Amino acid sequence: MQGPRPNDQIDEIAIREFIAVDYPRVVAAVRLVAGDGAEDAVAEALARAWERSAGGTRIETLAAWVTRVALNLATSRWRHLRVEKLARPRLARPEEEPISSADDRLDIERALTTLSRREREVVVLRYYLGMDVADVAATLRVTGGTAKTLLHRARTKLADQLSELDTQEANVRAELR
Repeated sequence: MQGPRPNDQIDEIAIREFIAVDYPRVVAAVRLVAGDGAEDAVAEALARAWERSAGGTRIETLAAWVTRVALNLATSRWRHLRVEKLARPRLARPEEEPISSADDRLDIERALTTLSRREREVVVLRYYLGMDVADVAATLRVTGGTAKTLLHRARTKLADQLSELDTQEANVRAELR
């Protein structure tokens, strides 16, 4: 992940580098954690980073800062949508299953849905965006120990889920023979 040098203002060059290198990965990561609206959230976070930097705020790692703000924006959006849904009960449809069918989703996406939001965040930041544990902790504003604990729990749950999916797939294949 790229970012401005400490004490440097985010300039057009840093923004262009971020868009070329980190933007697609950050959007995909936010989408994995928060769902639809990820691209809008990342774009808004990037605009806020530019404004904050111009106002004197020091942003050491642009990608980490944008990721954290985009996750916050996506969470806020989700809350607003939830409140709107509660305010319009006659228009509300029954909630859909998080996984529509085995053909529509990859196994890893299915397994990610079983994690808590915080566990999904640490997994996506660590393994999808390639952040080290210290960056994950800084991005989520938790201690390094908390980030490690969340990663451990998430990996354990993912291993169980993926193992279960492999067993189910093997059983289906055996039945088809």
